[in-house]
Amino acid sequence: MSNEITMPKLSDTMEEGKIIHWLKHPGDSIRTGEAIAEVETDKADMVLESFDEGVLEEIRLPEGQSAPVGSVIATIRKAGEQPATAEREEPATAIPTTREPEEPMTAIPTAREPEEPMTAIPTAREHHEPARDGERGNGLATPPQFHPAMSAHPSAAPTGIPMPPARTARPETPMPATRQIESADGSKVKASPLARRAAEEAGIDLSAVRGTGPDGRVTKRDIDNFLREQQMFRFRRLISPREGAPGSREELSSMRKTIAHRMATSKREIPHFYVTVEVDMDEAVRFKNSLEATELFDEDVSYNDIIIKATALALGRFTRMNAAFENDGISIYPHINIGVAVAVEDGLIVPVVHECERKSLPEIARHAHRLVSKAAQGGFTADELSGGTFTISNMGMLGIEHFSAVIVPGQAAILAVSAIKDRPLVRNGQIQIGKTMMVTVSCDHRVIDGVVAGRFLQDVKRFLENPASLLV
Repeated sequence: MSNEITMPKLSDTMEEGKIIHWLKHPGDSIRTGEAIAEVETDKADMVLESFDEGVLEEIRLPEGQSAPVGSVIATIRKAGEQPATAEREEPATAIPTTREPEEPMTAIPTAREPEEPMTAIPTAREHHEPARDGERGNGLATPPQFHPAMSAHPSAAPTGIPMPPARTARPETPMPATRQIESADGSKVKASPLARRAAEEAGIDLSAVRGTGPDGRVTKRDIDNFLREQQMFRFRRLISPREGAPGSREELSSMRKTIAHRMATSKREIPHFYVTVEVDMDEAVRFKNSLEATELFDEDVSYNDIIIKATALALGRFTRMNAAFENDGISIYPHINIGVAVAVEDGLIVPVVHECERKSLPEIARHAHRLVSKAAQGGFTADELSGGTFTISNMGMLGIEHFSAVIVPGQAAILAVSAIKDRPLVRNGQIQIGKTMMVTVSCDHRVIDGVVAGRFLQDVKRFLENPASLLV
């Protein structure tokens, strides 16, 4: 007996979903929890996981087509059972019906390319350094769940930049510290085990990466830098102006409809107020450079990770900042879940770093980098894009010196982070040039009073100006 697979509700606002790509085909074995399809929702492209196990019997919703939530999109039968189609075989002379064929469907190209999404993550040099020679300043992440706050963020659609072909799975046997492996073109590349693993996970051809280790060996840091450079390249293309023809009209995608609805809801229903503070980032810059020089952790710690950790520590002291206004009351969330901004073709998605209060700085870096890598390939799950309790929105990559963001519905505040720039500072009665960064918190006045917001920002500032505290 066949069980039906229906279109699930992958987001709280989802009404229908479109199959981008079937990862399984009729006759394939399926395990519980295994990814079987990529689905386009109003938030992002997500992975549909199987809630049953057996053999995929029939695909009823072809790639490129949409169906309402709850509609049957495929059937699955228990292993060993005879296919239901065997009982209803038709003679060879039968008139063709409109039912879809039983053989695996071929992919129907869509306007969106799943490997195209790009994150607002720093380049190898890190965007937080002051802009010079026509370049831009810093840039961090943005909101959790779906972020209506980036009202100034362009929605330009980039052209496709395919990722290099993924390497074959690595062997199970232990590997030496350095080994020559064959790249896609057959050439030999020296790479460390960590670098090989990172390249395989990100689908990178190692021959495309310049090695900085001994004898040109590719290191894990080289892979991280390569990913950041590729992501920033895509982001620059993403934010380049897209101009429509005068008098033309563009229909909104599901994602942009969601952005429009949530932005209007937020500004209409949430009484916003704003508090700004300037942060001396000299010590944070030295701290990050020191971590890179000592190679203390497997993952490079970015400014994103540093700000997320500092924010999490401050939220732990001021719990009303990690709350929401609900049913004429205030609900304080039990965990601190902070989003990392990801710019995509037609808006933003924000994968969430969950339970930041329990994570060390290197753990936050590891988790955030994994989300960044997944963003380059697509395939977020619903859990990775939901559950956010606080949002960080950063436009530093555009050289923006100051801005305020719109609160995400279901939260009480959002932190807007600007570029790190060289500015004159007074220290010990002397004017000096230092690296500073403006941060602005937007607050829901039904939940937060001005003095609480001010004290919260002072804590964020204190942690960033004394970054050694982030390792405790």
